Amino acid sequence: MFFGSDRRKKFNFTLGYVNSQAAEDNFSLIRYVFRCNYQPFDAFSLSVVSEYEESPNKTQYVTETSFNGTPRYITANIDQRTFNTAIRFNYSLNPNLSIQYYGEPFISRGTYTDFNYVNNSIAEKLEDRVTLFSENQISRSNASGSYLIDENLNGNTDYEIADPDFSFVQFRSNLVMRWEYIPGSEIFLVWSQGVVGFGDPTETLGRNPDNQIRDRRRIIPFS
Repeated sequence: MFFGSDRRKKFNFTLGYVNSQAAEDNFSLIRYVFRCNYQPFDAFSLSVVSEYEESPNKTQYVTETSFNGTPRYITANIDQRTFNTAIRFNYSLNPNLSIQYYGEPFISRGTYTDFNYVNNSIAEKLEDRVTLFSENQISRSNASGSYLIDENLNGNTDYEIADPDFSFVQFRSNLVMRWEYIPGSEIFLVWSQGVVGFGDPTETLGRNPDNQIRDRRRIIPFS
């Protein structure tokens, strides 16, 4: 469902809502969309597109392992939430000189619960398709952070599952200046930045001092 204003106006917007549900709520998608454009005069335009998405899935693939020579396909219930915004503006100072900017922050976090393994991949009902690990079969290692599985409940670990939880933050931006110094000949100045961060998905994004950050910047003049 989308609703928008007159695009012929200097300012216009669009609001959107998307809802998709699978049988037995196996997976679903909920998305909220906001778009706006502002062009007060021909030489300048600004646009913003924001989206927030929730996409839970009860049988999200995690990994493949083996139990007594039998393949084990491990899935789980994932609660994934994503937010991103794209900002663009164009400004022509004169017919020969223009500036363009693009920026996009992106945040996505996923947490996994209800680990299980596939026992009948073609079963019609979800409860017949997978087998949930009981509290006695699965435990979390404080040392490695992984999940230890004792499937046959004999007191020994049968296999180990790395913690699949994630928290991902990214910001990309580009700034381009174009100068046509003589007809048919142009010079571009490009500034590009990319910042990527990984944090603890159980904490509020941006508050974890141990986040690993990679920052890439480059300035490339060319003609």
